[in-house]
Formats: sequence, C-alpha cells, structure tokens
Amino acid sequence: MKKCLFSALFLISLLFNSCSDGALDGSLASENSELETIKSRVARIEKETEWADELEKDRLFTDLTSQKENSIIITTDIEGLYPSFSDFGSLDISSLEYKFQASAEEICNTLTSFNEEKLYSYFLSNYRFNYVFFAQELRKGWKNEFGQKFPELQAEKDFKLFDRFILGQAFTSDNLIQIPARFYCNMGFVDVTLYMSTTQEKSLYKIKIVRWEKNV
Repeated sequence: MKKCLFSALFLISLLFNSCSDGALDGSLASENSELETIKSRVARIEKETEWADELEKDRLFTDLTSQKENSIIITTDIEGLYPSFSDFGSLDISSLEYKFQASAEEICNTLTSFNEEKLYSYFLSNYRFNYVFFAQELRKGWKNEFGQKFPELQAEKDFKLFDRFILGQAFTSDNLIQIPARFYCNMGFVDVTLYMSTTQEKSLYKIKIVRWEKNV
C-alpha cells in the first residue's frame, strides 16, 4: 500500500513540474515576441491610423495641473521657494516621494537615450498600447516640428536623443501621479507629462507630448 501511495505522489509531482515549466516557457516566449514587434507596430500604426484626439478613461482625462495656478518666476535665494517657468510651471518636486522621483528620473533617462525596449517595459501591461502611440507621435512630431528626420537608435554606446531633462511639480490623485518633464536637444525642447501609478514604482499608464518648441 505504501509503495502504491509513493508511486502516485511521484507521478503527480512530475506532472505538476512539467505543467509549470511549460507555462513559464510559454510566458517568456510570449513576452519576448511582444518586445520584438514594437517597431513593427509603430510602423503599421503610422501607415494605417488617421489621428484624432485621444480618448482615455476618466482617470486619464483629468489634468490635475489645471487645478492649480502656475507659480510666478522667483529666485532660489529664499529657502523653501523654487523657480518656475511661465510656460512650464514650478520646479518644486519636494512633495513627490523619493521612490517616485527616482522612478521618474530613471524613466526620463531611458527616454533621453531612447532605449525603446526598456522604455516599453515601464508601461503597465494593460496600457502598453500607449507606448506605441507615444513612439509614433514622437517620430512624427520630430519631423513636423523640428524639420529633421528622426534619429533612429545609433550603434554608438553614448547615443542620446536628448541632451538633458528637467522635472516639474507633480500632481497626485488617489491612483495617478502626473509629472511634467522637459527634454532638451540642440534643436529645441519637448514637454511631456508622465502618467504614473501610485501603487507601483517605474509603472506608466502613458506619456503624453504636450508641447514642441524649436530654437529660433
């Protein structure tokens, strides 16, 4: 009786491990396949999509920045006061938790070097389609606003799409953090808003391009 019971348990264990390994392999293969098709999705959408105003769920509709007035331009000589740009807003990020500030900086550094696979991985699984829209709009705007062909990822290790970035004052609701960011390059700058989760670090709902400014 003991031998029969031992044999049955052994067979069940083998079956469970086999199913687990198969599910894991399938999950990894699916994720790799998804990452490999990022550029093909962008290219297809660029050809097939007629762009209009984006429709979002309620939590992505509300612009929290509109609920507060922009700060006036001030100096940094007075303790507790922060500078601001009239066309951007305050640079005070003191209210942002350090872990989310670090997450925003990492995401912005990834965008600066335009590491597409890494940038794509920051988007929450149910919102990864928003990366495709952002990448397409960035490429299209680069040509239309800057009058230059978009510089696709170069082989050089130190390649950068933008030279630097700054973060603006964050606005937080129950489940959403909006962080404005400005990215500078030799042709001008691009203002974007990061829509981040309040429950997970390095997790994006979307990146929205707000403004293009070409150097005169």
